[in-house]
Amino acid sequence: MQLEGITLAAVVAELRARAQGAFVQQVYQPLPDLVLLKLYRPATREKLQLLISVGNDPRVHLTEQRYENPLEPPAFCMLLRKYAKGGVLERIEQPDLERIVDLGIAKRDGGCTLRAELLGNRSNVVLLRGDEVLGALKPSVGSRVFRPHGRYEPPAPQDKLDPRACSGEAWLAALRSQGGPLGKAIAAITAGIGPRTARELCARAGLSPESPVTALTDEQQEKLGSETKSLFQRVNRGEFAPCLYRHRDRGLDGDGDPVDVTPFPYAIYAHLREERFPGISEALDAAHRETHQEPFEELHQRLTRELRRRQEKVEEALAKVERDLRGAERHREYQALGDLLLAHLADLGTARGRASVELVDFEGSRRTIPLDPKLTPAENAQRYYERAKKLRRGLEKLAARRQELEWERQYLEEVQLHLEGARTLEELRELAEELGLPEEARPQTQKRGPAEPSRPRRYALGDYGIWVGRSGRQNDRLVRESHREDWWLHVQDRPGAHVVVRGPKKGEEPPPEVLERAAELAAYYSKARGSGKVPVIATRIKHLRKPKGARPGLVLVSQIEKTLVVQPQNPFEEDRQA
Repeated sequence: MQLEGITLAAVVAELRARAQGAFVQQVYQPLPDLVLLKLYRPATREKLQLLISVGNDPRVHLTEQRYENPLEPPAFCMLLRKYAKGGVLERIEQPDLERIVDLGIAKRDGGCTLRAELLGNRSNVVLLRGDEVLGALKPSVGSRVFRPHGRYEPPAPQDKLDPRACSGEAWLAALRSQGGPLGKAIAAITAGIGPRTARELCARAGLSPESPVTALTDEQQEKLGSETKSLFQRVNRGEFAPCLYRHRDRGLDGDGDPVDVTPFPYAIYAHLREERFPGISEALDAAHRETHQEPFEELHQRLTRELRRRQEKVEEALAKVERDLRGAERHREYQALGDLLLAHLADLGTARGRASVELVDFEGSRRTIPLDPKLTPAENAQRYYERAKKLRRGLEKLAARRQELEWERQYLEEVQLHLEGARTLEELRELAEELGLPEEARPQTQKRGPAEPSRPRRYALGDYGIWVGRSGRQNDRLVRESHREDWWLHVQDRPGAHVVVRGPKKGEEPPPEVLERAAELAAYYSKARGSGKVPVIATRIKHLRKPKGARPGLVLVSQIEKTLVVQPQNPFEEDRQA
C-alpha cells in the first residue's frame, strides 16, 4: 500500500479539520521508525493520537491503535518532547501535493516544524526551525545528511504538473511529449499520483494504460483531460469518500485481506470488496491494524475474544440455572399434593391401579391428582414428598450456583473495564495472567530493560494520595496493603476500579473535597463513565470483606458510610500523577 499525494491530501484536510489548534500533550516513539503525538483539542475536548511512520509503509494519520512504549525514550523522542511538547499544532501543510507533511508547532519560546517525508525507502522525520535542522529520526537518507544545526536541504523537486493549477492544454501537451505507455506517461507528468491513480484515470476515460500515447485520438485526449481535471477538482474541494478495498476471498475472521486505501471510489477496484469510511484516517488505521499488528493490539484482541467467550458461557449457565430454578419452585406443588393424598388416605384405602384421583382440596375446590397405578395412595403421597424434598435441596444448590455465576459475571465485567482502560503491554500481560491465558498466547517483545509490573494510578491532592486499581489483582493488593482506617470508594452497583484514599494521619477522615475528587475518579474509571450524575459509595477499609474463594477484585461491604453523587471525570492533569 503506497500513500500517494492525493491520498495524503485527504489526510491533511482531515487533520486541519480535527487536529489543527490542538495542544501536543506528549510525544512517544514506540518503534524505531514510528512517532506518536498525543493531542488535545480544547475546542472539541477531543483527545487524538497522530501517527507518523517512516518504515516499510510510510504514512501519517490519526490512529486508535495502541503501542507499547520503551522504558527509556529514544534520543529523537526526547528532542521532540523538548521542542514540541506543550506547543500548539497551528499549521498543517502539504507542499504541492508532494508526499510531505509539515506540522507547524508554536510555543512561547519559539516555534518549530515537524516535517514527515513519506518518500518510500527515503522516508524520514525531520525537526526544523526555519531551514535549520534541529534533529532527524534518521541521521542520513541516501546522499542527504541531517546534521543538528546544519542547513536543511529539501528533496529534489519532481517537476510534475498540478492539474489543479495548470491548463488542460498544458497537461495534454506534456503528456504527448512523453510517449510510451499511457499509464506510465500520466504518472510521470502528474503531481500527487502514482501508477495506481494513473490506471484509474485511464479506466475512467475508457482507455488502456498500456496504449501508446501517440495512438490517442483527439476525442480520447479530451476525455482523458476532462477526467483528470474532474478528479483533481474533487481533491481541491476536499470532496473525499475514503474506501478500503479487500480481496473477496474471506480470511479466518471473515474479512478479506486489505489491498489498498483510496481517497474516493476507484473503478479499477470494482472486482474487490469495497468498505466505506467517514474519514481517511479510519480507513488507513483499519488496513494497517490488520497488516501491521502490534503486540499490544494482538494481545488486546486475544483478551477481548477470551472475555467474550467466557461471558457468553456465563450467560448460558445463568439462563440454565434460571430455568432449573423455575422448575424447582414446583416443590410447593408436590408438597401440597402429598398433603392432600394423606388427608384423604382413609377414603382412598390401599388399592393400587388408579392413574388419577379427584379430591376436594383444602380450599374446597375439586382437584385431579395424577397417580402411579403401580403404587398405593400412601406410596404415591410418599413419592410426592420425595420429589418436593429433592427440589428443595436443588433449590438451595441452584441459588448458590446463581450467586457464583453472578459474581463471575461481575468479575468479567470488571476485567473488561480494566481491559478498555489498559494503555501498556504490561497491563495486558497482567490481565492475561489473571485470566489464566497460556504463556504462549501472550506476545513478547524486545525491551530495553527488565519488565516492570504495572502500578495503580496514583494522584496527589495536598497531603492526600488517591490510588486507582488497574486490574482485579491490583484492587486486591490496594485493599490488602491499606490501613483499616483508609477510605475506599467504588461506583454503586456497576463494574469499576477500586479507589483508595490515604492521608497523613491514620483514622482521620479526609476533607470533603478530597473524597469528592476520589469519587469522581471512581465514577470515571467505571462502566458509568458516560453517564451524568453517578452514585459512589465510600467506606473505610475495615468495613470490607473478601469472600472465601472469590475472584480478584471482589469484596463485600458490610457498612456504607457515605454515598456521593458526582459527575464521572478525571479532575487531575496527567502531570499531576504522583
